[in-house]
Amino acid sequence: MKHVLTGGLLATLILTPAAAAAAPQPTPTDAQPAAQSYQAQRATVSAERKAAAQAAADFDTMAGVRPVLRVPFRCGENWSGASRGGHSPSYWSLDFNWGAGDADLGKPVKTSKAGTVVRSAFDAGGYGNYIEIAHGEGWHTLYAHLQNRAVGVGARVSDSAQIGRVGGTGNVTGPHLHYEQIRDGVVVEARFGQSTWAQYPGPATYSRGSDC
Repeated sequence: MKHVLTGGLLATLILTPAAAAAAPQPTPTDAQPAAQSYQAQRATVSAERKAAAQAAADFDTMAGVRPVLRVPFRCGENWSGASRGGHSPSYWSLDFNWGAGDADLGKPVKTSKAGTVVRSAFDAGGYGNYIEIAHGEGWHTLYAHLQNRAVGVGARVSDSAQIGRVGGTGNVTGPHLHYEQIRDGVVVEARFGQSTWAQYPGPATYSRGSDC
């Protein structure tokens, strides 16, 4: 399925191609996580399972029941998001950076949507500090390489909850937020708001516009 982005204000995401071109590139990371890491386990999903999850995500999208997931940062902040070939566990994962160098270290990370925390752990060979949140009907989001984790397993979080801060933990060479939208355990193409698809490979500029 091919999705085409347009410029301007779209739902809760602002994509400005000119600004995106000048935005700092995410730090390359995660290419070969340690064999026993949670990240590595998720990178070995079979082609059949990937196809089934993508079909389910496409059905949810066409049926209008895909959850509305927001950019995982505070309103009024512009973040550069991108992926690349070999990005683990999936090309559909996004790495977010703000500013240059280590400027985003310690920046607050917010939930994309209300849900229940199903994982809050340290994955030494891959994700580092990471949190995974279930949003219902097989949909999850995952936030990795965090500096800290502010919520534990079983916690119910709101749309606007801060769950941690951007860090450089795990298999990384610099601070950034690794982010995934997941259907049935498989990373799928990210969509923000009700209709705006992430740009791959990017970079593109993203800004949250509600649930702040």
